[in-house]
Amino acid sequence: MQLDFQDVIDLSYVVDENSPRELPIDPVHIYDQATLEKDGYFESRVDMSGHCSTHIDAPCLMYPDGYTVAEIPKEKLTGHAVLMDFSAIKKPNDAVTADDISAWITQNGEIQQDSIVFMRTGMDRFVYQDNFNREWIGFSEDAAKFLVEKGIKVIGTDACSIDSVAGHPPLHDGLPPAHLVFLGEGIPHVEDLCNLSQLPTHFYVVIAPLKLARSSGAPTRVLAFV
Repeated sequence: MQLDFQDVIDLSYVVDENSPRELPIDPVHIYDQATLEKDGYFESRVDMSGHCSTHIDAPCLMYPDGYTVAEIPKEKLTGHAVLMDFSAIKKPNDAVTADDISAWITQNGEIQQDSIVFMRTGMDRFVYQDNFNREWIGFSEDAAKFLVEKGIKVIGTDACSIDSVAGHPPLHDGLPPAHLVFLGEGIPHVEDLCNLSQLPTHFYVVIAPLKLARSSGAPTRVLAFV
């Protein structure tokens, strides 16, 4: 396959102490293990959750027989992608529903099987503000089921969670339903994406998580070719 592109756009945040994260996950801690002045070489150590900064969620997050990050099929990590932009019609605390996606398809065209789908909510405008991980925009359960029926292979968002606020405790009595729907079908999700405003509706993407064994999540570099 030959790609025709003019630019590469980085859709991932830097991993550091200020990286976006969903509460109550602790911030990243990076510290020096060796320094040039003392040891003649520089080495740092990183203490972090796999769910900090731009990261991928694997099915084992919710399912005991689900695959880990290291076991994500490589075919899921590259491919043609679709950007659904709801940033002009949704506000913090809103949910994106199946009806919203159906209306988007009417205006923009069908979502093909095996697509990687990213949702732009506009929440990246608030990434370093308190409401980023308190009042975000995410999918409702029926929206997740709708996309599963389309046969997508990966889902992503610029918000801190793929689920709407209403799908999380204490508003929701149970585990986040969109997580359960997507991961139950073996569809990983990428959360805390950035720079989605720079993307066209269709593009090619490479998703490159750390190949972590025994982990339900991993920080992830995401590159769009446009």
